[in-house]
Amino acid sequence: MKTYCLVIDDDSQEEYFETEVRRVLLKNHIDITPIFIKTTDQYKYMKADHTGFDKSLIEKDCIKAINDYNCSVVVSDYQIVTRTDGFTGLDILNTISDHYPHLFMVLYSGGQIHNAIKKMYDTLSGEMPQNGIKMSDAQILGTIKQLDKIACINNLIKGKGYAETVVKYIQSSPPILQQQLLYQMKVDYPDMTFQSCYPTFNGWKLKDIGEQIEKRTPQGCDFQQALIEQVLSYLIEINQE
Repeated sequence: MKTYCLVIDDDSQEEYFETEVRRVLLKNHIDITPIFIKTTDQYKYMKADHTGFDKSLIEKDCIKAINDYNCSVVVSDYQIVTRTDGFTGLDILNTISDHYPHLFMVLYSGGQIHNAIKKMYDTLSGEMPQNGIKMSDAQILGTIKQLDKIACINNLIKGKGYAETVVKYIQSSPPILQQQLLYQMKVDYPDMTFQSCYPTFNGWKLKDIGEQIEKRTPQGCDFQQALIEQVLSYLIEINQE
């Protein structure tokens, strides 16, 4: 069972992700595979009239990748195209959030997003612009919409230091913990015979039970539930002593 991470950037992130994320997680037997979307790929995302990059094409590929690979996390640069294209990584993540509202998402930048947040704060705090005229209702509404966009982001990272956040999330998320459990059952203790807790698998090898869980068979799903119940009962018992 692999875990997938979608990485959205205008530059290559392969080497950084390999050294700072994948190798770190592999030490704990967690195999995470990155899916890269390079937004400045002119053959894929340039508009037909060559006037800039097409936001809808990038979004389409991102949604397809998440759906095809069941990605656990998405990370994106803020400035993913040229400034004249009129959209950012935040816009892409906001669209992704519409389709996958519970997906863990990280936005990083060299500082642009922090400047954008400051401008939003200045608007809502009532500061006067340079010409001395208060912000219009439309401008304030636009600011609120921007804030709503940011609300879909789990973490805002300055620079390309998203690795620590991704590693921390992956190590503690339930799907990844299941992956570690399966690794132990199939690799560390494959020939250990199971003899308790769940009669259906009595006498089975742990490797074979792990395969049932991975395939999400009815027996495998029932076993997971039984295992959770046993652990909870044990925790209650030892804490009552």
